[in-house]
Amino acid sequence: MSFLERIEECNKFKESNFYKFFIEHHHVGYIKKKNLYIIKRFHNFFEHHGKKIFLKKEFNNFKKKTFVINAVFNFLLKEKLIKSKHREFFPVFKSFQLKPLLKVQRIVGPFFGFQFFGVHLNGYIKKNDEYFMWIGKRSKKGNFPSDLDQIAAGGLPYNISLKRNLIKESFEEASISKQLILKSKYKGTISYRVETQLGLSRHILFCYDLKLPESFIPKNNDGEIVNFYLLPLKEILKIIKNSRNFKFDCAVVIINFALKKKIINSKKLKTMLNNKTDLKILKSKL
Repeated sequence: MSFLERIEECNKFKESNFYKFFIEHHHVGYIKKKNLYIIKRFHNFFEHHGKKIFLKKEFNNFKKKTFVINAVFNFLLKEKLIKSKHREFFPVFKSFQLKPLLKVQRIVGPFFGFQFFGVHLNGYIKKNDEYFMWIGKRSKKGNFPSDLDQIAAGGLPYNISLKRNLIKESFEEASISKQLILKSKYKGTISYRVETQLGLSRHILFCYDLKLPESFIPKNNDGEIVNFYLLPLKEILKIIKNSRNFKFDCAVVIINFALKKKIINSKKLKTMLNNKTDLKILKSKL
């Protein structure tokens, strides 16, 4: 394997397999062509024209839009096309600078190809000019069982800011205090599109670095992580390069860290970390 292959794993997407999905004439998602039969069951809610699917104009406020998507979510549950018991509302935006158009259950996001967001934290120390990073091992019970992970990371729920989410996730996953996490540095974004059985998983990850005191020992509070390890960054990069032991998006966040610290030197890899089309949602107010 290679670092290039790890990044390419986060960009497995064939657009010809999808219809574009629009709300209020804003392109907000992608719906798999093989799922059109499901959309047609809800002909009172959606219109299909050529290569595009539209939410009907009468669903013109937050509550109505949320109701429609939740109706499809309940159908997918009933048909056992969604089996996860995890429940958490995520926002759907036309622009990240504006209020969300609606809120949806996180687990239904890929069916509609909605753009979701998250925060990822690299917790590191530096000894004698060598970088070490705290790595978590995920529980066998949750998503991505037993994968290696960042010290803290999490998706962005509805009605919570990036800052609050970073504070929340850092405490829940690693017992990092608010006072300490506020010393972290924002280091840009990583975006990915991964085609799944249900649809398309799209995320923009806001990446943060935190230089930790050598005396700090992370402790998990939410059951997602069963062990933490402080490893040399060079060893971590070998694991990423030679295996799939790291959760796929976490591997790319660490590659980004190594690129910024000039431990890895590759202009090509840097250009592959973000999908420019997806990043437009962060700037546009239209």
